[in-house]
Amino acid sequence: MEEKNSPVIPLNHLDGTKNHDRHSNNPYKSFISQSESLNQQRQSIGYGLQQDPFAIAPMEAWQEMKDYNLQVNGIPTLDQLLRLPTSNPITQSQFSSFLRHRGAQQNLNFLLELETHQRLWQAYLNSVERQQRPEIKSDRASKQLLLQQQESASMMPTPWSPTTGYFETSDTLDLLHQSSQNHLPLSSFINGDKSLSRHDVVQNAMRIYRTFCSRYDAAQLIHLPDDHRDALETLVEKNQRPEPVIFDAARSHVFDVLNMFYYPQFVDTALYTNISTFSARLLMVAGLVLLVFGLALEFTLIFLSSGSTSTRWWAFLPFIFGWSGIMTGVTHFNGWFAWLKKSEIGFLVFIPIQDKTVIKIHRKWAFVFCVANILIALVNTIIFVFIPAHRL
Repeated sequence: MEEKNSPVIPLNHLDGTKNHDRHSNNPYKSFISQSESLNQQRQSIGYGLQQDPFAIAPMEAWQEMKDYNLQVNGIPTLDQLLRLPTSNPITQSQFSSFLRHRGAQQNLNFLLELETHQRLWQAYLNSVERQQRPEIKSDRASKQLLLQQQESASMMPTPWSPTTGYFETSDTLDLLHQSSQNHLPLSSFINGDKSLSRHDVVQNAMRIYRTFCSRYDAAQLIHLPDDHRDALETLVEKNQRPEPVIFDAARSHVFDVLNMFYYPQFVDTALYTNISTFSARLLMVAGLVLLVFGLALEFTLIFLSSGSTSTRWWAFLPFIFGWSGIMTGVTHFNGWFAWLKKSEIGFLVFIPIQDKTVIKIHRKWAFVFCVANILIALVNTIIFVFIPAHRL
């Protein structure tokens, strides 16, 4: 068989502290870059308890534990995105769409499949426990009944009889009751039609391995080191081990790839863009057309020596809308959409922005966008207003 090549991921960019993007105020990136220094500080001052979270700042530790959302400056972490419902535009579906455009969606699918496998394994354990519980309860009830009978028999006087008979002692009672204590083999109740069997869990583990981890026939090959693949092949393919713990190393590696490389980019996209690529290109073209129209209008008024000074201000409208389209095409951010709390995820497909942190940052950039747009259009108009007319 021909071995498939693993997806190429620039692992030299996995260290978030080495990335110097144009958006340095990404709260998620700030959290990642500060984690190492914070850990070093906590290790330097331990008061004899290096693992004690309350050793440095008790109030800060209490605040961290009390914040069950585990958010980074209002931005959900990747772990929270996978486990809890979040608000638009930072949601699991939007992250999946982001990864699909970059050819890395299989990594997220792998983590979600492992979550499903974990629930399947827990359901199997619960099924086994439910099957064992009636037998345990019946054994306990039988023993209690026998003890009560023994106590009542010992308290009641037994009349003497000359006839031949026998008395049941505790040994004979145990022998008589021995048949009720026989336990059925485990396979007798986990292979039933309505029970989840171990074979089902094994098949699901093998499906996950062959879909994402097999170096030869994986339909959605994820990025994994060779030693991880070899270990999974031995445990799942050869030994048929279904326990979720065998995927922990692969899960940790894939999670780190997403968390350190793709998720910060996704947060940047959610915070600083709100329009699709196709719409941005259309607005760029429209902005250039309007800008050319404004320039043509001004030059016409100048070289035809027509109109007055106030007439020159007519070009302010095409200038402001033209520069708005050009700025939107370059930055993929539209200030007017930000004021409406809308974000375009596809051509003319909009979603409402619900995350408060994203709304706050969008409004901040919308203010900068509008001020810059007005100033540029105003400067262009003023320049042409004070140019003296010269008829050709």
